[in-house]
Amino acid sequence: MRKILIMLLLVACQGGLTYAQSSHLQIPISRQGFHDNIDKEQAMAAKFDGKADDLVRVSDDQTINLQVTNALIKEVDDMQVEIERDSSLDHRLKVKYLTGLYSMLKDYNFKRAHHLIEPEEAPAIVQAYHNMMRADIKHQSIAPYIQGLSFAGSEKLIEIFNDNPGYKAAKGMVFTKYAFNNLETVMPKLSNYLDYPGTDSIVAAVARKYPNQVLTYATSYTPMANAIKRNPDPIVQTIVNIGKSPQSTRILPFIDELLAGTTSIEKLEKVADNDRQYYRQMVKSMINLQKMKSENQHPIGMKAMMENMQAKSLIYIREVNDLHEESAPVRFKIVNDFSPAELYYLIINGQEELYTSSYTNHNNAGLYDQMMARMKPPRGDSLLMTVNFDRFKKFIAMAAGFNTLDNFLKSMAPENSNYLMQKYVQNLEKTEDLEDAVDVANSFGSIRDPKLLDFLRAEVRNNLAYVKKHNDHRGIVIYQLLSSLFESESTPGSETTIANDMAAKLQLPPINFVTYSALQSDSGRVYQQVFFYGDKDGQESFASFMTNFPKGEWSVRKEKYWAVITSLKGKPTTIFANLPLDEPADKDAISRLSDYLDENDIHPTVFIHRGHSYHVNTTLDNLQSSAKIVILGSCGGYHNLAVVLQKAPDAHIISSKQVGTRFVNEPIIRSLEEVILSGKNIDWVQMWAGLAKKFAGDARNKELFSDYVPPHKNLGAIFIKAYRQIMKDDK
Repeated sequence: MRKILIMLLLVACQGGLTYAQSSHLQIPISRQGFHDNIDKEQAMAAKFDGKADDLVRVSDDQTINLQVTNALIKEVDDMQVEIERDSSLDHRLKVKYLTGLYSMLKDYNFKRAHHLIEPEEAPAIVQAYHNMMRADIKHQSIAPYIQGLSFAGSEKLIEIFNDNPGYKAAKGMVFTKYAFNNLETVMPKLSNYLDYPGTDSIVAAVARKYPNQVLTYATSYTPMANAIKRNPDPIVQTIVNIGKSPQSTRILPFIDELLAGTTSIEKLEKVADNDRQYYRQMVKSMINLQKMKSENQHPIGMKAMMENMQAKSLIYIREVNDLHEESAPVRFKIVNDFSPAELYYLIINGQEELYTSSYTNHNNAGLYDQMMARMKPPRGDSLLMTVNFDRFKKFIAMAAGFNTLDNFLKSMAPENSNYLMQKYVQNLEKTEDLEDAVDVANSFGSIRDPKLLDFLRAEVRNNLAYVKKHNDHRGIVIYQLLSSLFESESTPGSETTIANDMAAKLQLPPINFVTYSALQSDSGRVYQQVFFYGDKDGQESFASFMTNFPKGEWSVRKEKYWAVITSLKGKPTTIFANLPLDEPADKDAISRLSDYLDENDIHPTVFIHRGHSYHVNTTLDNLQSSAKIVILGSCGGYHNLAVVLQKAPDAHIISSKQVGTRFVNEPIIRSLEEVILSGKNIDWVQMWAGLAKKFAGDARNKELFSDYVPPHKNLGAIFIKAYRQIMKDDK
């Protein structure tokens, strides 16, 4: 037990300290070690701020510091004395409660160090332990004493009393605290708590946010299914009834209409049997859900509706993409009877796969062209009102990327287009993620209209002034970054000068080059990993890729699951490429190659994705933190950029606004390999200028190359890097 006890004058909140000796208490040698462990954890709590002054600092508020110090030092000391002096406790029980004190302190210190608990909760935790200990001594339930604690504060505390008669009830209460803060992930854990009183309310809460999860378990052959079927909640029961239909996953998104009584499962089954009718009904329902959302209601089926609609949209888009060499009537036949709203939803759901020529083309037959032509009159503001402005910021960003924004804005009155663009850059601080802000950053790099650019700069400045006035830290960071990006982009000078200026303003490492030394392993070799997939496109890409390594310059060795390509000239370079085995063996090959690299301590610095966007998640799952250059070759959407930079914060990303093509991917890769073999720094400005010259005379692929975004022009990726760096520094 600590030699010095702190007596805190909390009522007066003056912080005066007095000291008392407790050395008169005789502790048997068999328990001294338990007291020593407690003392060590107390000392760690006090020294957390680096000062050994017997004051536990957790806040700028001195009163809170005194309360926490009193709890962790004096109250814990008092409990040690109480345990030792209690003649009703034998040695075993005294060890139990001393060990519990130690466990409580150790858990608190660990969670405080890892930001897993609010450190101000210490007095409540210590008081709860004291009450639980006294209840346990009397063989009474500990359950009443955890009501006021957080999940983090109570999860380990109750385990100290796992033989208490109230342990099961307490465990259920603690799990409930966890469940309501983790609704998205709680269902797999719920099977251990089916007979607890809070289970029905947890399932009901999940049903309102993640109804697809409840449907999955309701249609399973598990005890969980029975518990869900017994649940009295009306929404849960609606999901149970949906689960009885063979079209349950297609019907679930319409749960709001079922609850409102405006449709029935029988009617929806008939619609779901016809793909065209099903897509049409999804569009109508999505517009209604968006209206509910705009009226501050919380539609239950929106997430499932968005997922189903995107899956169906991509089927249509892939068919249009695959027919890119056919005449317009053949290529776009599948969307002949689509309404403007239905085409709008195809577009916003196809961001990561839509070919430029599928979106708009010289025949005015693209999805955008037909959407505008079928509007009577062709006014963009009327269309957005029809869809209740659903994801209009995504549509605006895509229009900017595909160079149709000017056309779209001119389809409406000037005052309406100005209002729309004002809304485009407003409220970016209120979103859950950075997607809208990244879209704004990316679109700025695509807009060529000087007046519109000036207007957007002014709006960003206005929003920056607004969030500053309201002291919104996140908003200030977002709009300050956008303002810096936009001002840097408009600064006269060469691309290199602009890139250097931008990096300096945002306090980032260079964005226009990667040093050769950054790519080298400890042995001086540059390692690369290329991902291929087993569909027809992937196998053709792999065959074409392998022709880039002639004998005499490269050594090629094929293993069972991958190929190893090693340079024989120039700087030492090794490329690992998995074989595009027939699906699903292709993913097994990727997994085995990644395991091999890990086992042999090989950490590539160049990662290249070759394949459709629906394969990109597998590539990103296998991305290592060592990545310095990442070539996505397709789908450079926000979520992919965010994942790359989460795993590899220093990565330079090359991505495309549309599906990648080997006719562009391979020239980029060859140029990159040439620079790596020379041992020079990778200068993106210089490299892109050289590629632009190569594609200048290539009418077929020049347009495709223009859709690729080099790292120094990838404003979305630059924005994410800078935002995370600032927030990290602030934290």
